[in-house]
Amino acid sequence: MTSPFSTMEDTEILEQAWAIVLTEREWREKRLRLEAELTRRLEARGAKEIFHADLTCVLETPSPVYDTSKLRVLAELLDPDVLKTVCVPEHEDWVKVVEKWDGRVLRNLGRKYGDQVTEIIEGAKMPGGPARLKIGQK
Repeated sequence: MTSPFSTMEDTEILEQAWAIVLTEREWREKRLRLEAELTRRLEARGAKEIFHADLTCVLETPSPVYDTSKLRVLAELLDPDVLKTVCVPEHEDWVKVVEKWDGRVLRNLGRKYGDQVTEIIEGAKMPGGPARLKIGQK
């Protein structure tokens, strides 16, 4: 079977490929500007989604990360059994495994144990990264 490009010169194929590269760049830059504007508008409204009959547009915010050095204060305030549900302490397991706190459980501890625990958790919270816009078809 012959290629659809078999009658074309190498330079002609190269020029067409380069034209497509330039077009892709132009459209990508335009898409990124449009997505940035949609993100800005959603954040300004405090919204997470744009309603559309056929398309989806959702602003996904990554989960926060926590400053573990600030969370260690919780060890003085909480029962060790409670602490085990939220924190895996640093240990060695073939390689050193760093201390890890479970954000889903942390959120509930503040409600359960009061303002002092909530303040520590909120003080340790760091942004999980920029929000990402997801656009697609329903």
